[in-house]
Amino acid sequence: MEQLIQLREIKKIYRLKHHETCALDGINLNINRGELIAIMGPSGSGKSTLLNILGLIDSPSEGDFFLKGSSLQNIKNHKVHKTRNQTIGFVFQFFALLKDYSVLDNVALPLTYRKSTHKDRVAKAQLFIEKVGLKEHMYKKPDELSGGQQQRTAIARALVGDPELILADEPTGNLDRKTGEEIMNILQQLHEEGKTIIIVTHDLEVAKRCKRIIEIIDGKISKDQVQ
Repeated sequence: MEQLIQLREIKKIYRLKHHETCALDGINLNINRGELIAIMGPSGSGKSTLLNILGLIDSPSEGDFFLKGSSLQNIKNHKVHKTRNQTIGFVFQFFALLKDYSVLDNVALPLTYRKSTHKDRVAKAQLFIEKVGLKEHMYKKPDELSGGQQQRTAIARALVGDPELILADEPTGNLDRKTGEEIMNILQQLHEEGKTIIIVTHDLEVAKRCKRIIEIIDGKISKDQVQ
């Protein structure tokens, strides 16, 4: 399989005055295109830090990150933002929707940073809103939606830019079991369509639906298992 991401000896150290905290300690990881991966670990293990580095939200203190074979070590900030916008889609536990924007406007938002017309942005957003089953709710605002509908909106927003990688941080953590299963069904369907998906989760049932489980303890990979 073709590799999408390679991490080589990644360390992340947070410094506060004279105190240092090592959140990641020598992470080596290969991620292939089309994988469905769960990242697990106790609170404070480093899994969210790892997800932030994978999502180009944070940068490592040491080590190298290769995306599609190219090192990001010396990439300029404006290129980081462009790469993130064009390559990665995010789904968060608490949805991170703009409360004063409609479903349509929230989903179209990532496209505003690209050179496309308003008409094209709206048409593409409508397509993905329909894909996640929210056609009848397109003009509602987030507080008019259920938790599951808000997460579907977040998934549509993650998909609208046709990213190569989807990162989901506890995507079912704020939902009841039945709604969480519906969200996982959508993510599994996207995986079957060829998307690379990485899910941070505490939920073993969510992890069991993934093809690979990576466990992080004390900033190190303690298990990397294909199911």
